[in-house]
Amino acid sequence: MAIIGIDLGTTNSLVCVFKEGYTALIPNSFGKTLTPSAVSVGEDGSIYVGAVAKERLVTHPEATAASFKRYMGTGKVFELSGRKFTPQELSSFVLRQLKEDAERFLGEEVTEAVISVPAYFNDNQRYATKEAGELAGLKVERLINEPSAAALTASRLDEKDEGSFLVFDFGGGTLDVSVVDYFDNVIEIIAVSGDNHLGGDDFDEKIARYFCEQYQISYNGLSAGEKASLLQYAEKCKKDLSVMKEVTCTFELYGEKKVTIDNAGLAKLGQDIFDRAAQVITRALGDSGRRMEDMDEVVLVGGSSRMPVVGFFLLTAFGKEAHAAVSPDEIVAMGAGIYAGIKERKEELRDLVLTDTCPFTLGVNVVNPADHRNPIMSPIIERNSILPSSKKGFYTNASAYQGEMLIKVYQGEGYYCRENIYLGEVRISIPKKKKEENKVEVCFTYDINGILLVEVTDLDNGIKEQAVLSSDQFRLKEEELKQRVEELKNYKLAPPGGIRTKLALARGERLFVQMMGGRRRAVENVMGKLHMAMSTQNDQAIANCLKEAEAVFDFLEGKERRE
Repeated sequence: MAIIGIDLGTTNSLVCVFKEGYTALIPNSFGKTLTPSAVSVGEDGSIYVGAVAKERLVTHPEATAASFKRYMGTGKVFELSGRKFTPQELSSFVLRQLKEDAERFLGEEVTEAVISVPAYFNDNQRYATKEAGELAGLKVERLINEPSAAALTASRLDEKDEGSFLVFDFGGGTLDVSVVDYFDNVIEIIAVSGDNHLGGDDFDEKIARYFCEQYQISYNGLSAGEKASLLQYAEKCKKDLSVMKEVTCTFELYGEKKVTIDNAGLAKLGQDIFDRAAQVITRALGDSGRRMEDMDEVVLVGGSSRMPVVGFFLLTAFGKEAHAAVSPDEIVAMGAGIYAGIKERKEELRDLVLTDTCPFTLGVNVVNPADHRNPIMSPIIERNSILPSSKKGFYTNASAYQGEMLIKVYQGEGYYCRENIYLGEVRISIPKKKKEENKVEVCFTYDINGILLVEVTDLDNGIKEQAVLSSDQFRLKEEELKQRVEELKNYKLAPPGGIRTKLALARGERLFVQMMGGRRRAVENVMGKLHMAMSTQNDQAIANCLKEAEAVFDFLEGKERRE
């Protein structure tokens, strides 16, 4: 039974399998490898995932959600058509769709997956991703960091035997930067840094806000549907700038209003985005002890890295020309597929070794002399330690004659414990002695799956207490998870049959909302023909009308880009 690799992205998701010595990207019902990470609840309660859901963001904003990956591991709740979903539940629908696509492609049941996550995802976010897999009916024993997955693919495609490179992974909603060494079939992640709320979506918003400023429109005052429509126009503008020096975008929804923008203007709009990106790069290089000039290559990964302004930023800010990876949209999914092959112990991958790092510091609470109510974080395993890692720290009693010590464990880079994520605690009894006379050893052992073993030993009498800490405490309890799995089964994914017609209808509805005048009438005309053909249930008539509708829609959207 095959294990699949999944790139669960903010904007798009992909699924891959390693078979017969190669990675195979699995197409969806439309024959595309990219499935938009969007979910919409239909009028009959069925769930639309992907292209149809993305179209419904404009026409049915109250029933549709996207970019929910940004909220994984948080308490945010999305309400779609009166039904409430967590980000991991919405992600589970995307994973279910990818699972079904893989089963159709492979001709067998799929029960296990390797899923990629941003390197800078914390424990809450990582276990929310695993929970999404479980809700989708997938066993997810292993998560792989997105830049590590990209490094796996790049190392197999690169003909060099050794070298150092910096992976700049700029997706729709997240930025990851990794410093990587590779030699003798060993891919070693030296350091990682990232920003989980920085991506290509931010450029869409910059363009949308720029348009609103030009015409004194309140961006924050827009309805959900208007905002989704405006962001779609902005996304087209951004993509056109990847192949054109200057574009004029017509926002027909607002009465043929236009904005003209070039890449220099886009770079100016996104200056604060690049400032944040520069901080991420500087931190990764600093943690690795390397300089940009030490890198043999800078590899651009993620769909947003296609923007020319990204390469220009890297060249001007760091003096290094960057090179786009082969298929930057697909390279992470391919790496997840390779890692799935490693997990399956494929013969072709037997000699390939990937080492990874701990993205965050792990430590314990110590007394703050200036404010006992605000304890300080004492690091034990520093960020970017090679995994698996085992390290010790030594501590004494803070008060005289205390009978026990409470070791609280945190994850993060904050100086104060309250600035970090609480993971759990270990309590140990100690002999009552004067202040600082008890000596306790705290040993952290952190494995590749993010499981932390904490052992606390009283060095005076040898008494030991231990606990295995992970983010299980942030997940649904086992019974709650089983119950939610059963509840989500009641939500049926829209079947692949007739999906092309559903997409055409959703696209037509969206264009009808966005367009005006003669072009709106053209949409209305072909939509009427399509509905009429559907009422006859004549497959040939439907196919002919579909072909006409798609041609008209393509022409109208193509005309928008040329104006």
